[in-house]
Amino acid sequence: MYRSASIVPRLLLSLFLLTAGQVILAQSDTLNQVLPTGEKTGYWQLRNEEGQLVEEGRYENDRKEGLWKSYYPGGNIKHEITYRQGIANGPARFFFEDGRLWEEGNWKEAYWVGAYKLYHASGKPAYEFTYNQYGKRQGEQRYYYPDGTLKYKGKWAGGQIDGHVEVYDSTGTLQQIRSYSEGSFESTTDLQLTRPEAGEANGERVLSPFHGTGQHTTRKMDGRLYQKGYFRDGVLQDGEEYIYDDQRQLRQVRIYENGKLIRIRSGSDLPKEQPAQP
Repeated sequence: MYRSASIVPRLLLSLFLLTAGQVILAQSDTLNQVLPTGEKTGYWQLRNEEGQLVEEGRYENDRKEGLWKSYYPGGNIKHEITYRQGIANGPARFFFEDGRLWEEGNWKEAYWVGAYKLYHASGKPAYEFTYNQYGKRQGEQRYYYPDGTLKYKGKWAGGQIDGHVEVYDSTGTLQQIRSYSEGSFESTTDLQLTRPEAGEANGERVLSPFHGTGQHTTRKMDGRLYQKGYFRDGVLQDGEEYIYDDQRQLRQVRIYENGKLIRIRSGSDLPKEQPAQP
């Protein structure tokens, strides 16, 4: 569940780099200079057919050099990428269309290196990763809820989970400690599986290994069904949550609509058969 998060920013940056040059160039005496040898040099601005500025930066020896900026059609900054001899290599930042920072880090040819951050639309951090010189996640990695509360914290080595991963609920309370060795799950310790009821602060949120939006099913580490239904930003909005006792027997099914608990099924109202394991 953790590996997919590092793929998303890499694909986004690659797409921007591939499409950055597909514009119409505007020539002038002071901009977009071309040497008699045909090499681009100096400061350049690239514009689309409507004359809107799409990208700007400097060329040296016909190769991009230094900071290049790209813009949305409305004029707001889209991304800033640092080039060395025509290759993206250095600080890079990407922005939401309204100008808020989306992600930032250091890009080296084909991957992130060093410290990397991705932000929620709220401006709070979503991920704080560290990459080694080969673009593999290394050291402590952190995930956050949209309000900035810590969600996961753990150690990675060479791109794999290695050691303990701490799992927190939306109030910041430690819920689980999961143990891994070289990317393989070994065990989990449940500290307290509690969830605020409807009406309490942040009651619509619950810990979940799923970070996306859409229909999804989550399970506990031993395969038992945990949540299924519609999620938004990794939080169950419409669906069911399954609660078990110490003997792993189903005791409750909690029904959620619009992120609120509306009903609890228990006793004779429970399904006759235990939820199937994969």
